[in-house]
This record gives sequence, structure tokens and C-alpha cells, in this order.
Amino acid sequence: MSLSKKLVFFIVAITLSACGDNSGVAESSVSKSNVVKKGVTVSDAYIRGLPPGQTVTAAFMTVNNHQDKDCKLVGAASPVANSAEIHEHSHKNGKMSMRRVSSLVVPAGGSVSLVPGGYHLMMFGLGNSLKEGEAHTITLSFEGCDELSIDVPVQSVLNEKAK
Repeated sequence: MSLSKKLVFFIVAITLSACGDNSGVAESSVSKSNVVKKGVTVSDAYIRGLPPGQTVTAAFMTVNNHQDKDCKLVGAASPVANSAEIHEHSHKNGKMSMRRVSSLVVPAGGSVSLVPGGYHLMMFGLGNSLKEGEAHTITLSFEGCDELSIDVPVQSVLNEKAK
């Protein structure tokens, strides 16, 4: 197999790992602190760090809504990526798929987890390699609730702990 074919295979494998099924996983050990802003908190957030040269990664977190109204997550942005999208990973009829979703409702008094193998944020067009230990800003945009900017640590895919 040529070097370019090996590289393509590696990139596809790493990208698919961002959507890997980690069902039954417990909470992340990366970030235990909450970021609070007007009733919406984010906990256990991390950006998946991949080998140098990758231009796509995923971010995971739990979004908690402490308000008495629903908050609809409609988008995300980060200075380290050209774009960010909400995606859903699913298994149907023995096939794995990932698709963009336009929004995700965080119910009043509830939470939504963005986890490997489920909902997550895909980050496209990374300009530089993300290094473990760095933190980067992600801004979450909501319909019906205030925008929230959080600093999210990078966790190497090699150091992700099974939950």
C-alpha cells in the first residue's frame, strides 16, 4: 500500500473515531468545573485532540439548562475552526451514520450530553494542530437563551478514558 493510501486510511479512521460508539460511558474526567452564565452550564467539556495535520475533530460536553424554559442549541463557533456543526451519530440496520442536525433542545431543568457515539460538535477546517493541555474557546448559540462562550481543554484521542 502506498504512503498516500496509508495516510488516507489513517485520516478516515481517525475521523470515524470521532463518531465512535462509547455507549454506557461514564462522565469524562477531563473538566469537572462548570461554566455558569444565566442558568445554562457546561460540564465535562473537551475537544478531541488528533495527530498533527488533521483538519477535522469533535468536541464533547454536557449542556445543563437550569432555567424554566427550553433552550435550543442552534450553532457553535470557535476561532480554531472554520466552522462547527451539531451532528448526530446513529446505528440503523447495522450501518453507522453521522448527520448534521439543525438544532438540539436542552429542556427546561434538564441537560443534553454531547458524547462519542451520540450528539457531538464537529469542528471543520482546523488551522493548526490542537495540542493536549491547550484550551480553546467554543461559543454556543441558542434560540431562546443567551449565547455562552466556554474555554474547552484539548484531550488527546490517545488519552481518552473509556467511560
